Amino acid sequence: MDVLSYTKLTLEDFIGKYRCLLKQPSISAKNVGIKECASLLRDLMEDSGIYAEVFQSRGNPVVYGEVESKESDKILLVYSHYDVQPPDPLSEWIYPPFEAEVVDGKIVARGASDSKGNIMAFLKAVEYYVKSEKSAPVNVKFLFEGEEEIGSPNLPDFVEAHRDLLKADAAVCWDGGLHPSNRPSICLGVKGILYVELRCKTAKVDVHSSYAPVVINPAWRIVWALNSIKSQDGRIRVEGWYDDIRPLASEDAKLISEIPPEDEDIVKELGIKELLGGVRGVDALRKLICEPTANIAGLKSGYIEEGSKTVLPCEAVVKLDFRLVVDQKPDKLFDLLRRHLDDEGFRDIEIVKLGSLLPSKTPPSAPIAQASSRAAEASYNAKPVVYPNAAGSGPDYVFTNILHLDSVWTGCAPPFSKAHAPNEFNTVDYLIKGILYVANILREFKKR
Repeated sequence: MDVLSYTKLTLEDFIGKYRCLLKQPSISAKNVGIKECASLLRDLMEDSGIYAEVFQSRGNPVVYGEVESKESDKILLVYSHYDVQPPDPLSEWIYPPFEAEVVDGKIVARGASDSKGNIMAFLKAVEYYVKSEKSAPVNVKFLFEGEEEIGSPNLPDFVEAHRDLLKADAAVCWDGGLHPSNRPSICLGVKGILYVELRCKTAKVDVHSSYAPVVINPAWRIVWALNSIKSQDGRIRVEGWYDDIRPLASEDAKLISEIPPEDEDIVKELGIKELLGGVRGVDALRKLICEPTANIAGLKSGYIEEGSKTVLPCEAVVKLDFRLVVDQKPDKLFDLLRRHLDDEGFRDIEIVKLGSLLPSKTPPSAPIAQASSRAAEASYNAKPVVYPNAAGSGPDYVFTNILHLDSVWTGCAPPFSKAHAPNEFNTVDYLIKGILYVANILREFKKR
């Protein structure tokens, strides 16, 4: 019996367990249902024939698992996360976010694609090998964390402390999805991130706006500071910000030139007129993949409710995320940002680091990259879209930098599956294809 036949024979049980996992909230930002979800995931892994246990890290629990192979001594380390984003705003959900309603083959729930669907697809493929074939093609180790959606603050320490337990030959970060063209997508690294909060407080309390000529307004201080950080052409103006960036390798430039253009898909999906600066095609891809960013994630000060209130606020706060490319280092950039604000006359603005991740990189020639590419093509009957690195961020560097493993970032979630947004979804068909993809990754990695 092949993996697809096994999946179809046990599909009702699989979807039932998948919905059970989705119905269990696991919101790391609010610490809702985390421990319960970790325990449930351990039980689901054991039901699939996988040895599993829950480790209590310095933060949220880590679920670890193992499957031994009788056919190979190779070890593949599989990473994903069981935590999810908050479901807000609740009013925009068609169905309740933790009911996991199934409608015409579509499962709607928070975490359906990011990333509980990915987890369940991998477990199902391994279950097939364990229960039907009696052995997996290679040894598999699982590392499922509960803090990815809040920046994985405790994962580096956990990985560092469990180097021996996590020894492997390569890693697969199974937290991705398909390209908008519906071709499989493989990233050979991810951007890093530096997430900070700028705070400015002047008076003890808000005052009447008539005092504006003589009382410092912290909102203006924050606005002027932001203007000093980034110019209108998108250039980050902090001295030294670009100094450590690795030049684009010719093999990476070739990969970018082979990626299908995404600008029209993005414009259509978001309902915007054009991309920033009117960039298109390969130029848009290069900006997404190769450039660091400075983004205002949120800004708060004064009165922002309905109607008017003439007030001079006493405090202003802005949250900024900076995406980083190889070989930028968040700690160094944090220091450069502090120095920049001081030099620009903003010593009164406090900077608080809320989180950071290093960027990561794996060469296209790595065995796991080659195995994943062959598996993707065999599973989807289409060549995968291979990115030198993702535009987003994740904790991939704990595998490439701490464990010194080659690693790929891939998965089986549908394109534009509304991850992080209301009405996040997955489909039965995408899950089944994902199970096949996993089965083929394990087979191909054994050959390499």
